[in-house]
Amino acid sequence: MSTGRIYAGESAADRDARRRRQLLDAALHIFGERGYAQATVRGICREAHVADRNFYEYFPTTEDLLIAVYDECCDRLETAATEAVLAAREGEHPGAVPVARAGLDAFLTVVRENPALGRVVWQEVLGVSPRVDATYQEREERFAAMLLALAPVLEDAKVAAPPAQRRLEDADLRHRLVALTGVGGVNQVVLRWVVGGFSEPQETIVGVLVDHLTGTAAILART
Repeated sequence: MSTGRIYAGESAADRDARRRRQLLDAALHIFGERGYAQATVRGICREAHVADRNFYEYFPTTEDLLIAVYDECCDRLETAATEAVLAAREGEHPGAVPVARAGLDAFLTVVRENPALGRVVWQEVLGVSPRVDATYQEREERFAAMLLALAPVLEDAKVAAPPAQRRLEDADLRHRLVALTGVGGVNQVVLRWVVGGFSEPQETIVGVLVDHLTGTAAILART
């Protein structure tokens, strides 16, 4: 990393944060527009306006950069969906369907407004390496854990406590598999939507996934 010197009014810490941010943004653009396989350190640095030699101060390899970009994209999706669900529960119609619809609509809006994000999350991380595959699997399990936590909310609007993040391994095998099936169904529909250039109406996708997730929540609630 950079030394502690101030240069052009910018501290070393600020300079590091800025360069890292530029690399992440450039990588998202390149991975999402051209694909990870076509990305090079030189191309990413040129897009980021960062010297090639600085790349390795922040990321050991382009694979590490891909993982960082993927994690940021998933965090955006998770935050959007969770905040929308919690807000919907405080609204005038906190039933299962309105709550699920709010979360899914927020989730899909992020995808539709950021096509590069959609390509990274549902296409570019697949089959890169065992390490990236493991990262993808871990995130799938995290979303499944979110579904387990949200299941009582989706099943019963009278649940008062906000959902808390659960660990998938804390659930029994049947619940884990049901939750993973729920997430897998969402992934397949969203992947088709992304690959198809968002040609189907978002409200139709939301409606299908609402039925899917509320059905999954009902299964989880009674098993």
